[in-house]
Amino acid sequence: MRKVILLTTLTIILATGTAMAASIDGRFGITGKAGVLIPLRDNFISSTSESKTAFAFGGGLIYGFGKNFAAELDVTHVPKLDVEISGSKVFEASFTDLSLGIQYRFIPENRLVPYLGIGADFIKGELTNLAGSNYDMDWTAGGHVNAGLDYFINRSIAFNVDFRGVYTAKGDIKNGDLWVGEYDPMSFICTAGFRFFLPESAFK
Repeated sequence: MRKVILLTTLTIILATGTAMAASIDGRFGITGKAGVLIPLRDNFISSTSESKTAFAFGGGLIYGFGKNFAAELDVTHVPKLDVEISGSKVFEASFTDLSLGIQYRFIPENRLVPYLGIGADFIKGELTNLAGSNYDMDWTAGGHVNAGLDYFINRSIAFNVDFRGVYTAKGDIKNGDLWVGEYDPMSFICTAGFRFFLPESAFK
């Protein structure tokens, strides 16, 4: 019973508490994050390949403008994604997602600030087979939708959780100038991290 009361109290505090005017209007923030990438299609390389969940990390910049909006530059890197065919590992992929997005931030004056976002994504990487041969995964472009929340520990530091779906066109895989195939980075990315916000006067 004591645990239930404590949990209920904590939930109310998170949902309704303010963060001493936590709005980010006119403020820059720096984000650091880590989490997982989950491929949404088995055919990362071809119809016979399977890709596994992979570790992802990154960071970026965020800037608040107006009461409810923010612009975000985000970089997510996947250092190792195992690609299997018939249950056996045949490739390792590493790639980076550079994205530009816009957020709509609900109840921006509160300590707990949920948001929805949309944006454009640009992805490039490298593919390595078991023999150590490397192949270039050329740039491909698409977009994302995301949802998340910032919990402000104080006015300058917020804990962040972000969930995003990324969809892009298929990209070319090349060995030098020779085309050898395509890759499909459609995925779901879940990360957690921290944002560090500068005061409004930092760039004035």
